[in-house]
Amino acid sequence: MNVDLEARIAIAAITGLLTACSGASSDSLFLNEVPIADTYCLDAQRIVTKTTVPVDLVVHNDYTAFVKSKAIIDGPAGRPEIQQFNWYNDAGDVLGFSCKLKNADHLNLVYGENSAGPDGLCQEMNQAVFELVAKTAADPVFSRVIFDPSETVSNAANPGMTGPDWLAEYTMDYQVGGQLHVKTKGFIVEFTDERYAKAPERFRGVHYCHLIAPDHLTALLEGRAEPGTRIGQSVPADFPNSGPGPEALSQ
Repeated sequence: MNVDLEARIAIAAITGLLTACSGASSDSLFLNEVPIADTYCLDAQRIVTKTTVPVDLVVHNDYTAFVKSKAIIDGPAGRPEIQQFNWYNDAGDVLGFSCKLKNADHLNLVYGENSAGPDGLCQEMNQAVFELVAKTAADPVFSRVIFDPSETVSNAANPGMTGPDWLAEYTMDYQVGGQLHVKTKGFIVEFTDERYAKAPERFRGVHYCHLIAPDHLTALLEGRAEPGTRIGQSVPADFPNSGPGPEALSQ
């Protein structure tokens, strides 16, 4: 296990509070209330990449459109533009979110040093949300919530295929004994990463995250939902614009 990730694992008692993110220097970099679904990835951008740079959000109802979309530094309004897709169950309840965020090194290059970062883990958003919903959860059925730290997506056989691997379906939450585990998948392609230097700019400077929805996390804590939630959907490896792929490493 990666030592740095292991050090960041959060094992939280339901009745306790998580320690606030040590890298934040302003109240604006903390969650003061549970985020709403319509703008969820805006809050994730702020918490995960530790930035107050204004960004625009596009929420996609069509999965193919989301797959093709990119987190770009210069959107139509002249600001960074990030992307969001919501995952629902058959009853129409939001289970989780997929967010395509801008990463810290690209924001710092464009908006000045210390505009963002350092990039955190996607789980920092899940942990911040847990801290809020745990305060109001009624009669929680789990003694602990473990935020699985092994979130980084990798493909040793083909390191350029990170995008399709990130999109693939996975189990977001599961139970082991009396413990609820929450897992995410995330990856960063730094704008200054030399491996992607010849790739189109839209593939670079990104931070992708899958995140659990607050209402679903509350339902799991209260025993109104069963662990084992699956989100994500695979696309063909050669699907156009699915994310950093072989063309990014070969151009």
